[in-house]
Amino acid sequence: MIYRSERKKGTATVLAVMLLFIAAVCGCFSALGWGLKGVWQIVMLLCVVTVIQIGQRYLLSGYEYIVDPLDELLSYNRLTVIRTVGQRRTSVFTEPLGGLTQVIPYCKTGAFIAAYGRPVRRMDFCPDLFPRESYLLLFEVNGELSTVRLQCDAAFAEALRERAGV
Repeated sequence: MIYRSERKKGTATVLAVMLLFIAAVCGCFSALGWGLKGVWQIVMLLCVVTVIQIGQRYLLSGYEYIVDPLDELLSYNRLTVIRTVGQRRTSVFTEPLGGLTQVIPYCKTGAFIAAYGRPVRRMDFCPDLFPRESYLLLFEVNGELSTVRLQCDAAFAEALRERAGV
């Protein structure tokens, strides 16, 4: 089963444009000599670096979530996350679903820590900056809790629940 997660919100685009505008204003202030030139240049540099990071992470890439077919369930039962950038596809996460304990709708960090404890590792494979619908996959490997956040629909999350612990 393959699920292609698509970007549905423009939050990352708006944030990148705002930061690019702030970087341009800081560059103008630095060139005009208003205030401390070095401070404007540092703020401009931070904004440009943040725009590049947001562009690489959210604007230029997408994700595919692949679960092995049911007929291979006894030999392979794993989740693979593929990051696509243009024509290039890179596997960024592969984990057997035998260690998957729960699939829950996304909740804030404080509520999650109160209910399940602090995870050792957190991974986020959502193409949107703040997705409306996403799920947390709780893996327990060697007694350590780790979470993976996926932006998928309820049907794919249910397919993951069915394969948990097998």
